[in-house]
Amino acid sequence: MTAWVSSLVARADHELCAEEDDRARRRGWTVTKTGFGARRYRDPRFDALKAARLAERTPVSTGARR
Repeated sequence: MTAWVSSLVARADHELCAEEDDRARRRGWTVTKTGFGARRYRDPRFDALKAARLAERTPVSTGARR
């Protein structure tokens, strides 16, 4: 009985979010299920932006000592 109810819940969750999940995956985004009918969509290009911003703030060593 519990397995049957769990499968119904999983199927309902999938049906509720299938279109948005497919759209996100086509765009190359990651999809993380966070609860029933809840997802976290993330574009991995944000990691590249963060790295670029950190690189701008990090001083570059010239190797010269004083």
